[in-house]
Amino acid sequence: MNKLHHTFLTMLLGALWAAGASGQSAPAASGSTADGSARMAAYLAHVAKTADPVLNVYLNRARAAGMSTLLDRPMSPIQEMQLRVKIAREFLKAGQFSECIEELEYVRVAIRHRELPVDKSYFYMLRDQLGISNLRVGEEESGRRPPHSWIFPMQTPGGPPFDAGARKAIEHYTANLESDPEDLAARWLLNISYMAVGEHPNGVPAQWLIPRSVFESDYDIGHFTDIAATTGVNIPSHAGGSIIEDFDADGLLDIVTSSRGLRDQMRYFHNEGNGTFSDRTQQAGLIGQLGGLNMSHADYDNDGDRDITVWRGAWMGEAGKHANSLLQNQGNGRFEDVTAQAGILAFHPTHSGVWGDYDNDGMLDLFVGNESSPPPKPPHPNELYHNNGDGTFSNVAAAAGVAGVGFVKGAAWGDYDNDGMLDLYLSHLNGDNVLYHNNDDGTFTDVTATAGVAEPYVCFPTWFWDYDNDGWEDILVAGFDMADLGDMAAIHMDLPFGADYNRLYRNRGDGTFEEVAQKLHMDRVILSMGANYGDLDSDGYLDCYFGTGMPDMRTLLPNRMLRNAAGQRFQDVTTSGGFGTLQKGHGVSFGDLDNDGDQDIYHVLGAAFEGDVYENVLFENPGHGNRWLILYLEGVQSNRDAIGARIRVHVRTRAGSQRDIYLTVRTGGSFGSSPLRREIGLGDATTIEQVEVTWPAGKRQLFTELRLDSAYRLREGDLQAIEVALQSFDLSP
Repeated sequence: MNKLHHTFLTMLLGALWAAGASGQSAPAASGSTADGSARMAAYLAHVAKTADPVLNVYLNRARAAGMSTLLDRPMSPIQEMQLRVKIAREFLKAGQFSECIEELEYVRVAIRHRELPVDKSYFYMLRDQLGISNLRVGEEESGRRPPHSWIFPMQTPGGPPFDAGARKAIEHYTANLESDPEDLAARWLLNISYMAVGEHPNGVPAQWLIPRSVFESDYDIGHFTDIAATTGVNIPSHAGGSIIEDFDADGLLDIVTSSRGLRDQMRYFHNEGNGTFSDRTQQAGLIGQLGGLNMSHADYDNDGDRDITVWRGAWMGEAGKHANSLLQNQGNGRFEDVTAQAGILAFHPTHSGVWGDYDNDGMLDLFVGNESSPPPKPPHPNELYHNNGDGTFSNVAAAAGVAGVGFVKGAAWGDYDNDGMLDLYLSHLNGDNVLYHNNDDGTFTDVTATAGVAEPYVCFPTWFWDYDNDGWEDILVAGFDMADLGDMAAIHMDLPFGADYNRLYRNRGDGTFEEVAQKLHMDRVILSMGANYGDLDSDGYLDCYFGTGMPDMRTLLPNRMLRNAAGQRFQDVTTSGGFGTLQKGHGVSFGDLDNDGDQDIYHVLGAAFEGDVYENVLFENPGHGNRWLILYLEGVQSNRDAIGARIRVHVRTRAGSQRDIYLTVRTGGSFGSSPLRREIGLGDATTIEQVEVTWPAGKRQLFTELRLDSAYRLREGDLQAIEVALQSFDLSP
């Protein structure tokens, strides 16, 4: 597509939005934000209605139906079998597992009956597809979760109708292993199938057993119970984003979710303070906000409440040139779409964006990372929207030197050299990652090579954090490349594997980084999609949770939780904590939903294809007896939310020693958005000696006489901290 054609299509998309995507003339321009919400809803409905299943590979039901009509055309027997397998694969992706099985069984019988000349590997492929279809068919037939909820390693049978399908899967995977005993992917899925019927490990043939010992946690973190169903937030989802934040200023953290399906409604769950959440999507003015693989939040207009950005079109190439949304909070938890009014309406495939005040003028700016496919597809340059301070933004990416072109999956602001200016890190799919140094003059310089942070070549979520509490921000970037599904088993069995893994870049404090993932035992986490960090046990060291998977329906590997052991290594606590759902994981948010001093976790599950849907989970923290502190920072010269502020908490421990705990005000990783108040674990601290805040505008303040297990508001320039009374309650009464 040439540049002129691309420009024309972009103008056409803009015209459709302006006209409410109805084909009628646009409503009179009153300038009201209500017009913006209505127009965006109409535009998104039009996108869903007119989506082309030929171009959009995720519209699997329509694709299967369309392919099925081709069976009436004359073709050779071999061509018919090939077409039926393609149709079956679309049925599989659509979640129509029974139809998939029917087609594949027809092909198996027809090939033998007609004596068609196919290689034995063709039957191997058919059994492979039949295995995963039978393993999942119980969900289609019952319309519910199995009792074991796919929490790895399952120990109890799923019950009817799940067990019947799992036993069929065992037959298919067994046949494939008899043909190729070295197939680690078949071995992995065979063990999963035996778990699904409650017969692992004793029922698994010895030569193919993956022993339970390899799944044991390195540390007992205590069991985190999934209470999504009892609290009312267990909605089914495709891949999507999650936010935990107090959007109506009642002192309680709410939950907002999105789901990438073109007709999937964004949802707002209000925390009722009694262990339940009410669905206030309609009251919040969000009806019609459809789709969105990811979200983030911040108070961009400094009015004291948090606004939301929704990112759309990711993974879809030219079929994903969709508008993102900027949802302005009206002050009571009700939102209006101000995307066009604010000047950020654009049509690109977007996965990630991040708020930060890169020029320290007191107003939050917005970086948007777009996905550009290889030429000859038109490029989608990244955008940097400078906040004009009047509710509008100007795209200054080219002048700032950050209008790069790449397949951006993650974006993060962080001050890696402690010079008071936010730098920018981007993760790319199929390309070197980029670290931009802030020159403090409105421009950025690419320092990736000098810093040594380009890997991995194929990756996904990323963030800045100080994992070792040394006062220097480190970088985590997660790998997302796997050529062989057998790596699902290899990473657990201590075998060599080809998949790319996480990189943990430790900041040396001199502008360079040391890669320490292997040294700190973080290198066997693969295929990370949604991810974020928090403090599971309130010990003052940041832990991290990775939602894993890829679109391939056969990728069933547990989501992984890693505990930070005093900055010296990361311990896998997936199984001890009950975090290892096999369903694909996306947006992750950590937040103290019940104000009891420890962080709970909300996780959006489900994947890209229409049938790869699952219910979201909410893990309640069982508590670990450690001390804590919650801080609400309020900027005056700095941006109101104090995003980018650096915090050092100096405490005295039970042993009489002293330690520092470092945090930065931000929402966490690039796929999941945690609350902006700082929920700080203090371990076994006996006193808080002082809290030091370095505000984005440059002022440094010390606060003393803060009590343990308390919450405070710190206002830039005020000498005293103001204690905040928290309403705590039982999240699972």
